[in-house]
Amino acid sequence: MKNLIFLLILSLFSAVWAEAKPAEKYGDLVVRIAEIEVYPKWLDAYLAAARTVGAESVAKEEGVICIFPMQMKEKPNIIRIIEIYRSEEAYKAHLQTPHFRTYKEGTPHMIKSLKLVPMSPLDAENMGLIFKKLR
Repeated sequence: MKNLIFLLILSLFSAVWAEAKPAEKYGDLVVRIAEIEVYPKWLDAYLAAARTVGAESVAKEEGVICIFPMQMKEKPNIIRIIEIYRSEEAYKAHLQTPHFRTYKEGTPHMIKSLKLVPMSPLDAENMGLIFKKLR
């Protein structure tokens, strides 16, 4: 199931990115990394919620280019999520969706710490190539 969701996200990311016009690809991207520490007793429930919101967001929201959750191998309760949105408006719209609200309202007690780190892509023009080799 994990692989299926991962492949769905990759497929949607590549399809959306390939169809975007150059100005849309790079102009107003919102890119960040969410640094999350989850209480160990809530880890399984949190991982399920993170997978669900990531897959639903990419599948249902045109402005969500990527929500890619990852887990540290050495410390499984440390999570990093790469988030890429087409614009600030797309990000704000994402915050209002039922699937994000379910995640946000259902996980605060699971999270020990959360830091949202704004990022700037170093090579935005080649972002569409990131996952192509997995196919």
